[in-house]
Amino acid sequence: MSCQYSLLFLFLCGFAVLIVSKKTCKKELLEGTSCTIKLITKNEIKPNEIKWFHVTSETLILRWKDGDIKNIAEGVSKEEDGSLTFKNVSLKNAGKYKYHAFNVDGTEIGTGEEEIQVYAKAPKPTLTFDCDADRNATLTCDAENRTDLTLSWYIEDKIIQNEKNPQLFLIFYQTRENKTYSCGVSNPVSSEQSENITVLCYGPSPLDNFMVSILAGGGAILLLLSVLIICTCRRCRQQKKHQQDEG
Repeated sequence: MSCQYSLLFLFLCGFAVLIVSKKTCKKELLEGTSCTIKLITKNEIKPNEIKWFHVTSETLILRWKDGDIKNIAEGVSKEEDGSLTFKNVSLKNAGKYKYHAFNVDGTEIGTGEEEIQVYAKAPKPTLTFDCDADRNATLTCDAENRTDLTLSWYIEDKIIQNEKNPQLFLIFYQTRENKTYSCGVSNPVSSEQSENITVLCYGPSPLDNFMVSILAGGGAILLLLSVLIICTCRRCRQQKKHQQDEG
């Protein structure tokens, strides 16, 4: 009984692998995906010769005739019906594919084109920030300089609309709000988001410096007025004493 279950398990596993290997290729694929570009012929006639081309690189990647494979590129295989299977699709496999199928007398019985785009998995971005002397902050989202990625910014896990640059600038009062920020990157087949960070910048803000300047200026004016009052009072006393001495 145990042997029977083992055989059944192996059969199911093999069947599952077969299903996965024959998954039809989507227009946009994650690097490493296994999938198949279907070949279709008129009235489902079985071809005698098949040619697959990578049009983008002008390369013949598979030729099959009279039951034998005459030419085949690395990383691809031919299915029973002539369809083209990628074992692990890579970035260099992106582009347009075209096939031609012929019967025994050389008549074309099928042709077609399919284009695929291949993307690497989005990396998890790293988020850092720097504060300047005025307590303004610059947040930087590092995603390995990938040009295929769309960047987004989040505050308290809510997207900040219309912010797509790798740097986000916060003025001093925003750094006092004790809110969390994060950034995310995505392409058509994957996405990742950075850890949340709380931006805190220490030291006096421009407003603090302005208030200090006002207080300092006000203090200087008060001091000047005090000196003027004292001098005026002293002069008045001296004039009064002088008048008394003359009298």
